[in-house]
Amino acid sequence: MRRLLALGLALCIFVGLPMSADAQTKLRLLSSWGKNNWPTYVPIDNYQKWVAETSKGQLEIQIFSEEVVPPFQQLQPVTSGVFDMLFTHGVYHAGAKGIALVMDAIEYDVDKRRSAGVWNFIDQYYQKQHGLKLVSLPASSNQGYHIFLKEPLTAEGDFKGRKVRGTQSYHGVIRALGGSPVVLPGGEIYTALEKGVIDGAAWPAAGMLTMKHFEVAKFRMRPTFGTSNVPIFVNLARWGRLKPEEQKILLDVGLRLEKEMPAQGDAIQKLEDDELMKLGVKDVMLPKDKIDLINKVWSESLWEVTKQCCADGAKELREIALKANLTK
Repeated sequence: MRRLLALGLALCIFVGLPMSADAQTKLRLLSSWGKNNWPTYVPIDNYQKWVAETSKGQLEIQIFSEEVVPPFQQLQPVTSGVFDMLFTHGVYHAGAKGIALVMDAIEYDVDKRRSAGVWNFIDQYYQKQHGLKLVSLPASSNQGYHIFLKEPLTAEGDFKGRKVRGTQSYHGVIRALGGSPVVLPGGEIYTALEKGVIDGAAWPAAGMLTMKHFEVAKFRMRPTFGTSNVPIFVNLARWGRLKPEEQKILLDVGLRLEKEMPAQGDAIQKLEDDELMKLGVKDVMLPKDKIDLINKVWSESLWEVTKQCCADGAKELREIALKANLTK
């Protein structure tokens, strides 16, 4: 009830806001992350700024974070048109045909993804299943994901018997290393670690600093694995009401974001790594056999999850990606 009231209040506030003199079109966007998770938020921050710059203020995006609508509940308000846009990860709506989650198992090659038909497949799938138009499919960095822990790895190079937070896409890796997956919203990780509800958490490789996870977990498992893809969608009905030149701006900026974001994300990761080292966070390296294991399990488990949630599209998408040598 409080969340619904918060949503209503946010919308009332939005309606009451004066529109700038230059803006002709304003789009309301739901983001699955807030600025407190800066490394994952950066792609949408860039997109918002670049759209405003490219359109010379004629096209504005107003961002509402997960404090207004929780990540696992954001798909419906955008498909129904309460909000115009969505910045998210497919795993947050895995139970509702979130096929975009498997992009984390598909090699991040912007041109090849597009020429092979992978990008177009995701676009058409979301248009048909959710009434959403894909405008960008960037990776937050080249570093992907990691697991951070309260205690170091065991002598065998795993964390057998420990409870590790992770959304569905991480479950294969957590189990392969002997852990038990626990599903929790990202905003609850700190408290759960502090109280001993969990022993570690799977999360994008950057973000441990801004979310202050380093205060309750001092060990980071390395190397990182996978690639974190964070798509941006527009409600299809709202897309149809945009001017052709506005649509072009959203798509052109989306392509720019795909090409420039990984390198920027890597730079953010480097700054965070340096600062965490000063704060006493230690890297714990997996042995080679475990590295080989999680790389294999990561891809296989993501495709398995996708097959379960999206049987009507998973097989075709995998065939496209396999033909282009973009996945295993």
